[in-house]
Amino acid sequence: MKTNLSGVIAPSRLSPLVADGLFIRQDGYYKKYFYADILCIEASGNYCYFYFEDKSRVTVVCRLGAVERQLPDAYLVRVHRGFILNLRYVDTWAGNSLRARDRWIPMGDYYRANVLSCFNILDTSRENPRTGDEE
Repeated sequence: MKTNLSGVIAPSRLSPLVADGLFIRQDGYYKKYFYADILCIEASGNYCYFYFEDKSRVTVVCRLGAVERQLPDAYLVRVHRGFILNLRYVDTWAGNSLRARDRWIPMGDYYRANVLSCFNILDTSRENPRTGDEE
């Protein structure tokens, strides 16, 4: 069961005080990383690379599917079989690629409709630029 916590959807067993981030084990301790700081997560076999806004990276021994189940649905979205992307950082998309900051991420055909439905897209390509009427 999921509960809405200020725009972040998290499992109901979590306290609202810790629903804004994920604790990742590093060298015998757990460090908190905020969801808002995660740029993307890339799969590589049994490992996942977390890339952050500050250009740092953390490697975790875990499959991408397991990581995906732990994340809130609000803005961390699976865009490819090998990538989860924070849609808040997407500033450009073209064809089957999305750009977040300076990094281009592939968008899989299976995920395309779901990903694009998250964006507010104004498509004026079929309108006459002078009148706004369709040609």
